[in-house]
Amino acid sequence: MSSINDEPTGPVKSHSIWRSVPFQIIVACGVSFTAPGMWDALGGLGAGGAAEPYAVSAANALVYGLFAVVCVLAGAINNRIGLKYGLALGAIGYPLYGAGLYTNNVHSTTWFMLFGSALCGISAGFFWAAEAAIIIGYPSPGDRAFYLAIWQSAKAAGPIVGGAINLGLNANRKTAGSVSSSTYIVFIVIMCLGLPIALCLSPARKVWRKDGTTVVTSIAPTWGAEFKAVGRLFISRRILLLLPAFFISYFYNGFVSTWLTQYFTVRARAFSSFFTNFAGIFSSFIIAFLLDNKRLHIKTRGRIAFVAIITILVGTWIWASVLQQQFYEMAEPPVHDWFTGGFGKSYALVFFWQFGGQAFQQFLYWLVGQYATDLSNLSHHTGILRGVEALGQTVAWAMQSEGNANHFVSIGLNFGITLLCIAPTWIILSELEGSHEVQVMEEEVDMKQDVEGVHKP
Repeated sequence: MSSINDEPTGPVKSHSIWRSVPFQIIVACGVSFTAPGMWDALGGLGAGGAAEPYAVSAANALVYGLFAVVCVLAGAINNRIGLKYGLALGAIGYPLYGAGLYTNNVHSTTWFMLFGSALCGISAGFFWAAEAAIIIGYPSPGDRAFYLAIWQSAKAAGPIVGGAINLGLNANRKTAGSVSSSTYIVFIVIMCLGLPIALCLSPARKVWRKDGTTVVTSIAPTWGAEFKAVGRLFISRRILLLLPAFFISYFYNGFVSTWLTQYFTVRARAFSSFFTNFAGIFSSFIIAFLLDNKRLHIKTRGRIAFVAIITILVGTWIWASVLQQQFYEMAEPPVHDWFTGGFGKSYALVFFWQFGGQAFQQFLYWLVGQYATDLSNLSHHTGILRGVEALGQTVAWAMQSEGNANHFVSIGLNFGITLLCIAPTWIILSELEGSHEVQVMEEEVDMKQDVEGVHKP
């Protein structure tokens, strides 16, 4: 097999920019901005912008419950139908979710909100399995953390733009309650753009990398073999040890939504949906700089990143415990307006939840990407990662659907499972010596095709 450092000996092969890795990342980021980005923007308002969080929390639990089941299987399905069509299927459900929130806000129609949530959950399973495989698998191993940061930024840009819309439409609303109905209309229109953008993605076999390596795929001969491969990977020692980290990585989202809804005014929540996402952008590029830094051994990079992330997350839950106890001891729970007394210390917690949570998610993508051997194997990895993470969010949102839930239960679970994931994740990090991806040069593929062409009858 050729070395990636060999000098080219023949004429330079011409490549189309439309087949380049950066263009594929732009496509994936465009879909991420329009679909889950706008979904996150609604979530950033607290309870999808509703006055009461409990019905919306139940709808979100339904989304993630279906998402968890579908996503594990979608890694195999996307390998068979192609990542482009998996991404397109994944974009369909988000506008229906937005429409469900709109009808619940305007007409108090809970059934359509639950129907839209169910379709969104199924659709999202295909989306996240496909997009994660694209973002990690299309770039070369040494560029993955950087492209993950670009993707996280695009995903955060959706809530930032959506948050700006929220802020503009709700800036004068100083009380708690639901957001204006026009907010949902704008989001639904943007969400509808995800499908046509997804269809611009190139098949993996046609994508070229700047280092001359190809995106290797290995589709199983049958559907049954594809699903069996997912099953074998799921019960492998490595994945079993990483399950606690997968489960807890986004578990905090359900509690954050309730925290915002109960303790902040509408315009303070709109401010949060706009500004908080910058935390994820900051942490994404910081973690990318570390994880792609080849001056440090890959194991050292991973360990430093993991320790920093866990330190931040543990700190936020200790902080949350202190504030929650203060709120429970008050005669009336506070409702913070922006930049008033108590807003800073309560909102800063939300900012650092996002800062640490996005860094943790990016770290886990990077970690499974190092262990995957090719794009097909990576699709299985990312499907399991996102599926188990969605299972965690299902539990988290279900807990928030009860109006009289004790917040210390959520805080305790987040804190406890975060501590639980440390030892098994550290074991997997300790075994990481380099990328497991099988590297094949474009020249080798071209030579193989030429030979097959010569011998073809």
